[in-house]
Amino acid sequence: MNLKKIGGLILAAILLIGGVVLAVKLISGALALAHGVLNTILGVIVILALLAIVAWMFAYARKNRK
Repeated sequence: MNLKKIGGLILAAILLIGGVVLAVKLISGALALAHGVLNTILGVIVILALLAIVAWMFAYARKNRK
């Protein structure tokens, strides 16, 4: 093997490893983004549920006033 073939193989290996690392980072970033969106949606649902509970408590107290 001459030096050009070895250099070409090393360059191809570096590019392949870099592509795999980039793909893994993109996938993990997308999953982190999806996780953040899910947490935001769940947070909004919890806040709405708490507001509904407070409204129900006030309505119940007004209805059962002595």
